[in-house]
Parts: sequence; C-alpha cells; structure tokens
Amino acid sequence: MDPMERQKQLRQAMNAKMILFAGGIFLVFTAVTSTIMYGINFFTIAHEAAKGTSECVEILQDAGISIGLARGVGICFLIVGMWEATVGLWAVRSNNRVDRSLRTFRLILSLLILEVVMQIFLFFIHMMNLGMLFTAIAIPLFLLWGAGRYRKIAKAEPERVYAVETAKTKAQSHAAPEQKKGKSIHERAVMQARLQEEPEDRENEPEGSDVHAAEATEENSGATEKTPKSE
Repeated sequence: MDPMERQKQLRQAMNAKMILFAGGIFLVFTAVTSTIMYGINFFTIAHEAAKGTSECVEILQDAGISIGLARGVGICFLIVGMWEATVGLWAVRSNNRVDRSLRTFRLILSLLILEVVMQIFLFFIHMMNLGMLFTAIAIPLFLLWGAGRYRKIAKAEPERVYAVETAKTKAQSHAAPEQKKGKSIHERAVMQARLQEEPEDRENEPEGSDVHAAEATEENSGATEKTPKSE
C-alpha cells in the first residue's frame, strides 16, 4: 500500500473513531434522559389512571389512548431505550477497534430498524413528533456512517485490529507475543520432562523383555565385529 493510500485510511480511521465515540455518548445520553424517561412517564400515567386519578385520566382522554395502550407504549419506549444505551456503550467501547467493525455495524443497523418500527407505531397512534423522529433516526445513521468506514478499512486490511495506535494498544500488542512465547517455554519443559522419563522407563523394563533382548543382540554383534579373526 502506497503512503498516500495509507494516509487516507488513517484519516478515515480517525474520523470513524471520533464518530463512534461522540455518537455513542450522545446516544446513551438521549436513551437515559429521553427514551427511558418517556417509558417511565407512560407507565406512571397509566398506573395512576388505573387508580382513578382524574388528572391522568384526562391526559389519556386528551391523547385519545386507553390505559392498556399507554402501558404498551411505555414498554416499547423502555425496550428501545435499553437497546439505545446498549448500542451506545458498545460504540464507545469499540470506537478504536477495526476488528469489531462487523458486529458494530450490525448492532447499529438493528437499532436503526427498531427506531423506524417504533416511529411507525407512534405515527399510527398519533404520538409522533419531529424532534423525537430526528434524534431517533439521525443518531443511528451517524453511527452507521462511522461503522461503515471501519468496514472499508477492515476489508482493505483484514489483519488490522486497532484504528489508531496508542500507548495502550502498543502495550497490548507487545504483550500478545510474550504470552505466546511463555506458552512455547511451557511446552518445551513438558517435552524435556518426557525425554527424561524415557530412560527411566527403559531401566524399569524386565530382563526378559524384547527391548533388553534387542540391546543384548546389538552388544554381541558389536563385540564380534571388534574381535580379530583367528588365523
């Protein structure tokens, strides 16, 4: 790979790293402060309306939804919010990992599909608003763009692990060969112990065994060859 192409991939990797990190943090923030809170509020209103609280009953009547539907909407918001937080944390944690690009791409894509289904559901029950639609669709698309850049880098360099080499990643890269080396030393020790056990096993063989008979035959043949012929 020429230096210009490598420099281009490095810029793409740095941009994707920043996108996943910033987008992941923002996704977790919106999940906790908006989506999950929507779910909790719907549950609270449905619960109070079931008790007969007039204010909550009026809220549901004005929205044109029943108590059961309000609970269902609350469950949907909680599921989407927890998945948003999960994907956001994964994006932040894997923002420098090119080898995890496929899993990151699939997780973000699944979130985007879930958000679209949720917005369609809210549209049919007349509860969709433009602000929620923007945050629900724009953030996963932004993250998907960053993960797509990592996918291109992973296809160009399949053995690449990290997007940007840092002091921590370099230390981890140096630790991996040392672990392999330690494993080979252990294997050598096992092989040496086996070789030391082989002579002891031969000494413990019974006198009438085939091994001793073969050794005695070899010794007699060697002695016969060394003895000079009589005239």
